[in-house]
Amino acid sequence: MFDRRSDQLNAIALNTSASTDVLLRLLHEEAVGAWGAFMARPLPDEVVDAIVVHPERRLRSTLAESFAVSGEQRGRLVDDPHFRVRQVLANAPIPFRSSAPSLPLSVQRRLLDDPEPIVRRDAAFYGNCDDRLIAGLCDHEDAFMREASCGSWSLLSESERERLLHDPDDDVRQRARRVACRDDARWTGVLLESGLDDSPRQEVIQYGAMTTTLAERAAASDNAGDRCALALNTGAPLDVVRKLADDVEHSVRLAVSVRPEFTEAERAAVDVTVGPDDRLHPVEWVRTCEDADVLRDCARSSHTWLRRSAAFAEHLPDDAVELLSRDDDYAVRLLLCERQPTVDGEVVLQTYLDCKVITKSLLLAHRNFPKAGLAERFADDPDRIKRALAACDPDIAPDVLARLLTDDDSYVSSAAAVHPALPPGLLLRACDEPATATSALRNPTFPPEVMHERLDALGVPR
Repeated sequence: MFDRRSDQLNAIALNTSASTDVLLRLLHEEAVGAWGAFMARPLPDEVVDAIVVHPERRLRSTLAESFAVSGEQRGRLVDDPHFRVRQVLANAPIPFRSSAPSLPLSVQRRLLDDPEPIVRRDAAFYGNCDDRLIAGLCDHEDAFMREASCGSWSLLSESERERLLHDPDDDVRQRARRVACRDDARWTGVLLESGLDDSPRQEVIQYGAMTTTLAERAAASDNAGDRCALALNTGAPLDVVRKLADDVEHSVRLAVSVRPEFTEAERAAVDVTVGPDDRLHPVEWVRTCEDADVLRDCARSSHTWLRRSAAFAEHLPDDAVELLSRDDDYAVRLLLCERQPTVDGEVVLQTYLDCKVITKSLLLAHRNFPKAGLAERFADDPDRIKRALAACDPDIAPDVLARLLTDDDSYVSSAAAVHPALPPGLLLRACDEPATATSALRNPTFPPEVMHERLDALGVPR
């Protein structure tokens, strides 16, 4: 019963038509089940005013990590009396596959100068603060802050870089040298001689500037991760990397096979396979590529990993999008639909229907998803996924919508309950049915006065 109650409170809180007085009412302790929703929805200033001075720290922290309110609204918590709230504020929200508004510069400065070390350190490392502010930390008395300044390396002067490279603190020196090695093989060598653990060592091998001697040493490593990192380093000497094409480890051969210098024939000669269920990060040089012709080559490649990476690329030209939309590899089509706004709507629809991953619902938000006409196509389909899609049709007939609302499958009836064309009588009835109540309470046409009645029933004070 408690879970159902929390679900209903959360649904009301997420309802886009919830009025200010409804949202204010949800700030009561009796509505704690709704507080998590305040991370994911815009809030009027009156509600923010009330949360900022609310006695419950959990609620203030929820506002501090919201990714849906403005940076100015979040920034009001910079004066919070509890350092844990300020610490949450100092950590930039990370919404899935999107970004949150930045805090005002004045707030960023305050956090970077907070009296609590953990607050200012989190702001420096995780706060997504302005690069100029981070660069200004290079001479800070706190070594953690000096280490963070290495993240703005390009803004530092030569003398500032030298001080960081020879800082008395070991962590600061290591961080500075790991940045500097990307352009200076001397620091790559120093780091590889310093006895780094696997993860930082392989980062240096993958991104550090490489002499032939350093590359040969990495290629001779008995650690497959080192050899794989070398193969992925696009600045490593190609003649050294080529020797890894016959490596005993598949991961190493796979990394060699996607070298940008290789021809299709050379790729095909490397003994590798990419299965439909293999999870692979996009090849970095493809993901960041801005050359349309190079991306076209990747889209035409017989190498599955290159095609998946091209599907991910921001600058993929439209003709390559069209080509990859017919790709035999499902992961290519899924990545294409997730990342490319110009994919044909029918491709997005079929990819959604074939999808087995938990993020499939995000495809419904694709701008080309063909919602119009779905009721005619799927309302009577034996597949419950397709019947539920029928309820996405903005022009669905009222009688069809009413029939879907009483579908035996709760997945279908819940989808119908949130449709804005649902008649008021049916909407209120859906609120009293366990299978549809939560969805109905999120229906944007749900009247605020009825929300108040529902909150009365759930024991939330007025």
